[in-house]
Amino acid sequence: MRVLIAHSFYRLPGGEDRYVGQQIQLLKGKHAVELFSRRNEELGGGLSTAVLMTASSSHDRGDLRRVIRSFRPDVIHLHNAYPALGPAVHLEAQRAGIPLVMTVHNCRLRCPNGYMFTEGKLCHRCEGGNYSNAVLHHCFSDGKQAASYASSLWVHRFMFHTDDKVAAYITPSQFMHDRMISWGFDGSRVDVVRNFTDHHAGSAVPGAYGIYLGRLSSEKGVDVLLEALSLAGDPPFHICGDGPALPALEDLAAERGLQNANFLGQLAGDQVAAELQGSRFFVLPSLWDENAPLAALEALAAGRPLLVTEGGGLPELVSSGEGFMCRRGDPHDLAAKMKALATDDRLCFEAGSAALERAAAEFTPEAHLRRLEAVYSKVVGGPTTNR
Repeated sequence: MRVLIAHSFYRLPGGEDRYVGQQIQLLKGKHAVELFSRRNEELGGGLSTAVLMTASSSHDRGDLRRVIRSFRPDVIHLHNAYPALGPAVHLEAQRAGIPLVMTVHNCRLRCPNGYMFTEGKLCHRCEGGNYSNAVLHHCFSDGKQAASYASSLWVHRFMFHTDDKVAAYITPSQFMHDRMISWGFDGSRVDVVRNFTDHHAGSAVPGAYGIYLGRLSSEKGVDVLLEALSLAGDPPFHICGDGPALPALEDLAAERGLQNANFLGQLAGDQVAAELQGSRFFVLPSLWDENAPLAALEALAAGRPLLVTEGGGLPELVSSGEGFMCRRGDPHDLAAKMKALATDDRLCFEAGSAALERAAAEFTPEAHLRRLEAVYSKVVGGPTTNR
């Protein structure tokens, strides 16, 4: 099969960008694959970006059209479209009569900032289509950016009808599948395909420190984690990642007198593997409804128990004893469970062993490839649009 992957790479690289690269390498083992991409960091701000997102660049559409003609894909697989690609992929896939598959990595189909989280709490104001809420409630740090995303998503949804130009949607969690059904999507067009990790199997033998790996921004709840570390007596902990909240988090750690919370910054893939290997447990203190973070799967494959909050797709990852759920935004509950894992080797080993079993059963490259191929086979030769 010939698969064209389309993706707008983020300004701050994260799990989604890493997943796209891993998926391309996985597919290349059996299929012909080409990447059509743009990088959001190359865009300027202001009106030019807003126009690109709303109406699509004729330059990008022309480039994509030439790639489609030369590569002749059987299927196009879109990941992130915004802002650099806009609706170009949807429109050119429809024009060429090629089925379009889209992985839903976040909530941007119905939320301008993609998180359904603003002003420090969960938010569902825009689900019905009143995207002006993104401006009214300061969903972005910049008002022009909020207006750009709000206007473009309205145009895409209600004028271009981009939702209907996708033959099949892939969700990495049952949670996101169910959310899409609640938004009115036909269940026959939504398939759960779990993400995968290519990290080698680890060991359930407990390491020396707790670990967080991910973006440092308000919705991730790292401030709650720091409060919990203080309550837990300042156990050894590594915080890996970068983001806009980093300065405030470093200040908070200093205010709480944390001597053993180390900020390690953004890590390369081999560094991530080494950090996980030396760790004892993995914490995801998210305040928003996480979908299926790649870092959590990597932790499972390393044999590390998960401490996750009770929202989104995270509970699915500890449903068979691979770790524990904590109340969202509650540092006392998180502190108690961190102390248990930090001091009880047997508890840590048993949860880590369950984590290894789960990763080997569900999150392998082989399992992911089979499920991807099933979705591709379903749409190839079928209708590419409902309009």
